[in-house]
Amino acid sequence: MIKAILFDYDDTLVQTRKTRYNTIYKLSEELFKTKITEKEIDAAWGLPAEEFLLKLFGRFSSDIHYLWSIYIEFSKKDLNIPHLNAFDFIDKYKNFVKFGIVTSSSEKVVIRELNELEVDTNLFLQIQTSDHTAVHKPNPNVFEPIYGLLKNKNISKNEVIYIGDSPADYESADGFGFHFLGIAHDDRHLSYFQTGEIPFVRNFLELEEYLINQYGFL
Repeated sequence: MIKAILFDYDDTLVQTRKTRYNTIYKLSEELFKTKITEKEIDAAWGLPAEEFLLKLFGRFSSDIHYLWSIYIEFSKKDLNIPHLNAFDFIDKYKNFVKFGIVTSSSEKVVIRELNELEVDTNLFLQIQTSDHTAVHKPNPNVFEPIYGLLKNKNISKNEVIYIGDSPADYESADGFGFHFLGIAHDDRHLSYFQTGEIPFVRNFLELEEYLINQYGFL
């Protein structure tokens, strides 16, 4: 029986890659007068928040507070976009299971975006960001903080499923002992899930159907 559903945030619940690549392109051109490539962003994507900014812009400034301020300033101009039915699904089942988020993104970014999207953060038992742990995916120990809260609710590892879009999401969840379900909104990591025979869905309607069929969800 599944009693808790944990989500990755970027590219799982919201369309961060699509939104933030545009933000980074504009920031690079307008402030640093350079054209950053998609390959460069790909190489930094998924890193903890501060490492991400330093990898992208560290050659222009090592002042992380400055980099944060300009990144946030530019990102406010590009509102993130939820994946279809993502938060409707959570709202629908909020009284039946515990929900949480485990992400490598910064708390200041995630909370701001959820507020902009008018998502009630109280839907989540915990929104665990890069600020809450010294380790990050694919290290399985990334789940220790949020699992401490789940244990206090008498929820065991085999009653938890983590849903994410990337290999690091799978490796960390599987290593920790959680169930895992991939969500391939696009084809970026589709072959990884397919060749590894890792269960995945393409959207939140399929996700709901999968949970009902596989785990007798509700």
